[in-house]
Amino acid sequence: AKAMGIRTAMESMGWAEWKVIEGILPFLDHYLLDMKHMNSGKHQEFTGRGNGLILENAKKIAESGMTRLSIRVPVIPGFNHTSGEILQIAVFADSLPGVEEIYLLPYHRLGQDKYEALGRTYELPHILPPEPEYMEMLKRTVEDETGLKCQIGG
Repeated sequence: AKAMGIRTAMESMGWAEWKVIEGILPFLDHYLLDMKHMNSGKHQEFTGRGNGLILENAKKIAESGMTRLSIRVPVIPGFNHTSGEILQIAVFADSLPGVEEIYLLPYHRLGQDKYEALGRTYELPHILPPEPEYMEMLKRTVEDETGLKCQIGG
């Protein structure tokens, strides 16, 4: 694709052995890395695994200089929605060489119908998406406290 002038991107949480990620980097123009929480215990509690490998790979991707790296954060009420939690992720992202932007992705329930169609239980029906004004406040916090450009959605 790159040889044909087609820009390439990948979205991933970076949960893989480094040699796998390193092998993909030469083919990417942009790596969109999802980060959910800086506290490994809370990450483990909510996702089933700690965040150590994700953080380690984020550093390695950034330090490689092989692709543009952006951080994406799904903002989930009750899990990582406080300004302090978002700011911790943003400060980490800002410390990574070459990272210039962070995307705050408001939680949504668009996948709920898919779960029902598959006969699976949707575990978060009680969680409501954050209000646009709240997301704007988070964006301002990130931009005021870091050198990152912050975008809601994306």
